Amino acid sequence: MSTRMTGAIKEYGLIFKHQIHEYSPRTLAGRFLMVMFALVLTSQLLVNHLWERETESERQEALAKVSTNVALRMSATVEYFVNLPAAIRKATINKLRYMGGARYFITLNTEFIKLAPYQNSLAHQTVVNVFKAVLSNSDGNADHISGQVEVAFSRPETLKVLDNQTLLQELPDNWGQETLMVEPLDLPVLVIQVELENSEWLYLATLMPDSSMLSEDYLSADGFHPAPLQTSYLIWMLVLLAFATLAIYFMVRPFEALSKAAKEFGRDLEPVAIPEWGCLEYERTAQAFNQMQKNIRHYMNDRKQLFSGISHDLKTPITRLRLRAEMLDNDTQREAFISDLEHLEIMVKSALQVVSNTDIHENPRVVDLERMLNDITLAAQSVGQRAWLHTPFLNHREHEGLYEITGKPLALKRCLENLIGNAIVYGAPANIYIERVKDQIIITIRDNGPGIPEGMEETIFKPYFRLEYGCQKNPDGNGLGLATARHLAQIHGGSLRLRNHPEGGLVVTLILQTTEFVS
Repeated sequence: MSTRMTGAIKEYGLIFKHQIHEYSPRTLAGRFLMVMFALVLTSQLLVNHLWERETESERQEALAKVSTNVALRMSATVEYFVNLPAAIRKATINKLRYMGGARYFITLNTEFIKLAPYQNSLAHQTVVNVFKAVLSNSDGNADHISGQVEVAFSRPETLKVLDNQTLLQELPDNWGQETLMVEPLDLPVLVIQVELENSEWLYLATLMPDSSMLSEDYLSADGFHPAPLQTSYLIWMLVLLAFATLAIYFMVRPFEALSKAAKEFGRDLEPVAIPEWGCLEYERTAQAFNQMQKNIRHYMNDRKQLFSGISHDLKTPITRLRLRAEMLDNDTQREAFISDLEHLEIMVKSALQVVSNTDIHENPRVVDLERMLNDITLAAQSVGQRAWLHTPFLNHREHEGLYEITGKPLALKRCLENLIGNAIVYGAPANIYIERVKDQIIITIRDNGPGIPEGMEETIFKPYFRLEYGCQKNPDGNGLGLATARHLAQIHGGSLRLRNHPEGGLVVTLILQTTEFVS
């Protein structure tokens, strides 16, 4: 297989996978139900098709037997009139009509009657073929029929009888045409025309013994359709789907609990134990998830203890080195040593700050974000920093509780202080905007600094990463503010994004869900 063909197959496979993902249900229960419905519907259609074929075959066989019996009786009638002398045929037919002894409508015509076209179903065609076969192979009349035999169905209201102008319904009442017109049923009339000598045509018309089976109300152009059976199958299919839906609901409910536990654990890294019973696949997943939570929590505790130990162990040597540096006679060397020691001390404190900022243990409660922002901006203004809070103008009823969420107050305050502090330090003045959009509170902080280079919107969140402009503007910074702010936003189910404003400056967007945080 060529490389081009392989690539095309992969491309079509990806397109098909995308279409399946786009149009299929998103939930596991919905997909189970869709597959169940497709299987039940397919089996219903297949079984119904096979049943119809078998039923239709048996019905055609029975219809052929009935048609053969009727055809044999009509063949005897044809044989009788063919063997009669031509001079007395018409008189015999008139006498039979007058006495009412004929089983069929019989006339002797001087021309072939052209019947209006009739759309035969499979059942109609079966009857026609049987009659043609019987009349053509009859031993009694084969030697006397010199002309052709025509067999066809016709509607009673358009049936012509004596000539190509006279309709059946135009005949007098004593001709017996009422035997061919059964109202309100629309039953087709079987017409047989046999060519005799002297250009005469023997004309016979009759209804089949069970003509209702040949009516258009019973048959369509495609054959037999057992509607009651289809309806019963459909009802049973809906009942089965209802039970299947209930069963699928109980099957996927543990996975919903697993999803909720994973979301809660991702917010504050506090283990949420889930039951480890159910189907084999779920038991294995639950066991692995519980073990993963323990491992991560153990790692976080080890990390905190490690940094605490490092802090404790480094304090004494740093203090000794500072004292020794103070005793140096060379001022240049002394200042260099002291500068390096201060930088080392700041790095240690920064590392410990990261651990403490990302491992906050406090109970969640209702927090008014607008009030918190107002307190932060007022505190900044009190020391001469330029920070302004902009809120939409609303009346008291619309404003009450509009910017409240359930969360950890200290963590939220640290997050907002880091973001607003960065805006003040690197691009004052800082303009803060807050708005409510459905179940989201959106806080936007815009500064007037140089922004960030294009393509570094994610790199800037790495711990200890700093831009050249930031190092020049704030040499004492440590590159941990944004990383800490994003983590604190994520434990509240929020997100933090950065972008450059078209008119200059950096725009920081913090989005928090009002219904997302769960203790």
